[in-house]
Amino acid sequence: MDPAQQHPRGNVPEVASPEMGERLTAAWEDGTLVLPLREDSSPVRLPGLHKSVLPASLAGPARAQLAGIGERFAAWRVVPQGNAPVIVRIPHVPLDEMHQDLTHEIAALTLIPSAAGPRPIAVEDDPALSPLGVPYVVTTEVPGTAAPPQTWTAPHLDAHARLLARLHSVPAPGRGPVSFGEDPWRAVHGQHSASLLAEVEAEIGAWRAKHAATISRHDLEPFLEAARERVAGVDAEVAELDGLVLAHGDLCATNIMWERPAEGPEPLVRYIDFEWAQGDDPARDLAIIGGPVHGGPWYLPLEEAQVDLFVRTYVQARAGHGELPEAVADQSALRNRMRAWTAYERTAMLVHVASRADAGSSHREVLPVLRGTLARELGLAG
Repeated sequence: MDPAQQHPRGNVPEVASPEMGERLTAAWEDGTLVLPLREDSSPVRLPGLHKSVLPASLAGPARAQLAGIGERFAAWRVVPQGNAPVIVRIPHVPLDEMHQDLTHEIAALTLIPSAAGPRPIAVEDDPALSPLGVPYVVTTEVPGTAAPPQTWTAPHLDAHARLLARLHSVPAPGRGPVSFGEDPWRAVHGQHSASLLAEVEAEIGAWRAKHAATISRHDLEPFLEAARERVAGVDAEVAELDGLVLAHGDLCATNIMWERPAEGPEPLVRYIDFEWAQGDDPARDLAIIGGPVHGGPWYLPLEEAQVDLFVRTYVQARAGHGELPEAVADQSALRNRMRAWTAYERTAMLVHVASRADAGSSHREVLPVLRGTLARELGLAG
């Protein structure tokens, strides 16, 4: 039976609709949004969390405001009466289109350094058990707003590099997800790092299966092959890296929040939306912010000198968190892996943008810019 049909609240409304807002407030008020429905399931306050990250009350009057709609999630701001707001993120795509289970995202949040991002509160990935009728995650709110790429300054890039170095101070034994429990890396312990090339080849296969018409219409096949070749050149190196870290996985401009402090000129920075977080190559997070391949609200157009300064600032900051692994100390190799990650991630975004260009004017405007800058990076005709 469809979980929406068997759910006691009836049919499930659209995740960004006023009806979903009403369901959110009702679930908060009756205490089911973050309290356990049964002993062995979520939603549940996670073990080991410090009480200070939780609202003073987990039930009672509240209001819900739609905070925004991203590529995969609708984000709601639930404001309890007299207490700290929380953020409820609800996927608006099928769960099989998600990079990983929601539980892995929340598990990753239990490991991040303080003030790097939100603190985890609850997760439910089974629609049949959810008081909303759909999966969701609940975290503390991260104050601030995202800065459009054209408004970033040198202090912004410097602050991002330093916070990223702090996030990457959490080591990982391999490429793979974070899990709940005493051993958060049990899914990757005792294994070689997952092959990046195998991952890319699987993704390309999925793109071809799902977006064949888009790939053909926009002549994207050369981009897929060029990205694969670029990744193949670093695959053996990534598999043997000595310095894998807890990586965010999607640190584009829209996932970086800025807050102007009451005192001092430097902006305060924090990260949101850890849906891609896992053990990974630090070059992945360094590459996503931007560079020569850019377009849309996600990527900063950066000159080579700016990228070089960003990486050097990051490396210097990493040194302040302990001995530098060779994967970071060798900046030439680090930059080479960044180029491979850029080819992979921007090609994925190119396919995504092209698939939505017919339906949305914003994606139509981004497509030629992203395509042109990526073509130059990969040595292809625009």
